[in-house]
Amino acid sequence: MNIFTCPVCGDKQGLDKAPILTAEGSSMKCPCGHSFDVAAKGYINLLLSQQKNVKDPGDSKEMVAARRDFLNSGAYKPLMDGLCAAARELCSDIPAPVIADCGCGEGYYTAALHDALKSSGKQPDVFGIDISKNALAAAKPRFAGRSISTAVASVFRMPIRSDSVDMAAVIFAPFQTEELRRILKNGGTVITAIPAEKHLFGLKSVLYDEPRLNEVKPYEIDGFEFLGKDEISFTLELTSQETLNALFMMTPYYYKTSQRDSNRVYSYFGTHESFATEAAFEILKYRVRK
Repeated sequence: MNIFTCPVCGDKQGLDKAPILTAEGSSMKCPCGHSFDVAAKGYINLLLSQQKNVKDPGDSKEMVAARRDFLNSGAYKPLMDGLCAAARELCSDIPAPVIADCGCGEGYYTAALHDALKSSGKQPDVFGIDISKNALAAAKPRFAGRSISTAVASVFRMPIRSDSVDMAAVIFAPFQTEELRRILKNGGTVITAIPAEKHLFGLKSVLYDEPRLNEVKPYEIDGFEFLGKDEISFTLELTSQETLNALFMMTPYYYKTSQRDSNRVYSYFGTHESFATEAAFEILKYRVRK
C-alpha cells in the first residue's frame, strides 16, 4: 500500500485533497500527471523547490554519518527498546498498523519499530519522511527487506494521505500538531521522545562553565489525549574521542556552541581516559481527538 500523496496537487488544492501516488516503473505518479522518480537510494523526493530555504536542507552527510555510527554502537539501545515497547502497546489491537515516522533521519528507530511490530505478529506498513536526502540515502541499507517507504519532505507539510495513519512517531523532531491530527486516523496515536531534565548533563558540564538542566515543557497538547509517559535513564560511558564527537554532533549544542567551547569536547580525551554522562529520556504517548 501507499499513503504518499502528490505534493504539487497538495500545494494547489490543499493537503487533505491531494491524490495518492501510484507506482509506474521507477516513478510514482498522480492522476493529474505529476511524476516523481524513485532515487537510486530508494527514496522519493516530494519536497517542492518553493518549500526549501536552502539548496540542500537538513543534515549534512557528515552529521548523518556521525549519528549513524553513534546509534549503531548501541549507546541508545535502552531508548530504542522503550520506543519499541510503547509501539507494541499502542498497536496491540491493530493487525496491520500503518506507521509514519515523521523526521525519521537515517532510520535507526524506524527499522526498530518495524521489527518490533513484525516480531509481535503484526504486518506493519511503515513510512518515513525526512527533509534530508543524505539521511534517507543512509537509511537504504538499514531498510533492506523491510516494508518501509521513504520520502524527502517536511514535517511542517507532509505529503501523506489524511486519516491514514494508525501511529506516528516523532523522535527528536518537531511535533507539528495540526499535521499530525490531519494524517492520523480517529483514535490514532503518537509516540514521541524528549530529553529529560538531566539528559547529557555531563556533556553540558564539559561544554559550559554553568550548565543548566533541560526544561521539560507541559505534556498537554491541544487535540490530543495524553496517555502517559515512560522514563528511560542510564549512564552513558564512552571510551573514544570519535564517539564523543559523534554524540556532540547529534545534539543541538553543536549548532549553538562557540568554537572555543566546542574544543573542550574535541580535546577531551587528550586529558581523560573515559567520558560518562547521564542519558535521560521521556517517551510520551498520545491519542488524537477528532
